[in-house]
Amino acid sequence: MKHLKKSLPLAFLAAAASDIASAKQYVVEIDPSVAHSKQLLTDVLPVDAIQRSMLNGQYLVIDIPGKGLLHRSAMAAIRSQSFVKRVEEDIWVTAQAVPNDALYSRQWYHFEDAGGVSAQNAHDITQGEGSVIAVIDTGYVPHPDLDTNRLPGYDMISNSSTAGDGNGRDGNAIDEGDYTGLFSGCGSSDSSWHGAHVAGISSAVTDNGTGIAGIAPLSKFVPVRALGRCGGSLSDIADGVVWSAGLPVAGAPLNQNPADVINLSLGGTGSCTSYMQAAINQAVAAGSTVVVAAGNSSVDARGATPANCQNVITVASTGRDGTRASYSNFGSVVDIAAPGGGNGGGILSTIDRGRQGREGGTYAEYQGTSMATPVVAGVIALMRSVNKDLTPAEVETALSETARSFPGTCTGCGAGIVDATAAVLAVDNGSRSEPEAQPEPEPEPQVVNYGGSTNIAINDARRSFFFTRSGTTRVSLNDINRGSDVTISLVIRHARASDLSVRLTGTAGQQVALSVAGRQGDDYLLEGQLVSAQPGDYLLTMTDSTAGVRGSLLFFGIEQSE
Repeated sequence: MKHLKKSLPLAFLAAAASDIASAKQYVVEIDPSVAHSKQLLTDVLPVDAIQRSMLNGQYLVIDIPGKGLLHRSAMAAIRSQSFVKRVEEDIWVTAQAVPNDALYSRQWYHFEDAGGVSAQNAHDITQGEGSVIAVIDTGYVPHPDLDTNRLPGYDMISNSSTAGDGNGRDGNAIDEGDYTGLFSGCGSSDSSWHGAHVAGISSAVTDNGTGIAGIAPLSKFVPVRALGRCGGSLSDIADGVVWSAGLPVAGAPLNQNPADVINLSLGGTGSCTSYMQAAINQAVAAGSTVVVAAGNSSVDARGATPANCQNVITVASTGRDGTRASYSNFGSVVDIAAPGGGNGGGILSTIDRGRQGREGGTYAEYQGTSMATPVVAGVIALMRSVNKDLTPAEVETALSETARSFPGTCTGCGAGIVDATAAVLAVDNGSRSEPEAQPEPEPEPQVVNYGGSTNIAINDARRSFFFTRSGTTRVSLNDINRGSDVTISLVIRHARASDLSVRLTGTAGQQVALSVAGRQGDDYLLEGQLVSAQPGDYLLTMTDSTAGVRGSLLFFGIEQSE
């Protein structure tokens, strides 16, 4: 995100800074064994100083107003309480992107030998189906390259002036724009649409006739809005991490789509706080891998947070030539590198065209460790797609062991440049969703079931789709029930079922059209009847006539009358 620094008169600067939530905000760790500790602290602080609790009540977010004696007195009152274990600053963090005005027509970071990650070859194995990426950032924007892959998210910004939407936390994670004016206290800047750009790198839709492809184009993403005007508070980020992993956060509904990987393309300066580390540890224990940008200050990342936290994968940025990008942080806390733009090319992805508010989807090229991080998140989504049993520790080990050597200089950039194909092959245990081989029916069955829990992708706008078994779709009927009627049942998940036509073709060329018999959300039950069925092979054909929406065949069964 671009920040234009200005020298402002002191009075203007002080007034602007009052709008930034981090100015006097702290996170207090308390002893949970002390009863009514929150109330005890409330009694010695100014009215409404305690903003909220977090991490199961172990921490309190406190806003201390004023300066000088008032501020010092309040801090002394907090520290004097025996149940207060520590007081930490609520660090202000910002998105770690550097917009680049030049646009390129190709995504070199997918496939080029020097700076790419071999994503194109990995897509022959998997495209990330079944994986979920949480993007904790500025939120989402409606976009044709993102809408299909977006899951319900949450707005975790607790400060209404930072959020820009007139309220605090709620279930609407849409990006309201993070533009700032001259007197904002953080410089003048157009809206970055940073969260949409990050989400597009990892999860943009492919084969839809427009735009770009994500590193894991069949993965889903959960937008968690935690950055607004001028950035966001680390305590909001920490709550976002916990929520993304499917764990409870006070006042928010549970995330019904826990993330395989949590993307943090953001950062500030300072040590890793205890509350941020606690949030990360909880998410990792729940099975989510946390990926963090190293930062864009061209300094040792030990001073950047949450890049310097434990239990995360910290990502440095390389340019198109495979060497360290000039802006990228480096050092011993960096685990791996990925293309983030620079040295001859930026990272093209999805944004909104509006300078302030939303005006419609478009594309732009940015560069930064913010862009490198979702490349790694996308690769992790590919890995989890082929092996759901992978732990975060196993993910990190596989990424490091399969990373390729730098073609140029990249001191302090971790194990190497992430290699999508090598990483996927290293962890592939064959657990991804595929058509399952089914047993032959017993000699005298009443029901032959060729479905169950099998999940099979319906390729968008393909002229015909075949539910295959041993190379063809064969539904064998019994001689004993020769001439009986057969009921065909399908369950299809599709957001626009009117695009589909489904038919069964019999041995003599007779066709049975299946029609909708029931619906629950996007799940449709289709049924049809084959009268006086004869033994033989039957071909099931599904046609999706319109591009733009994908679906899944969830169940296929046949039932014969006796």
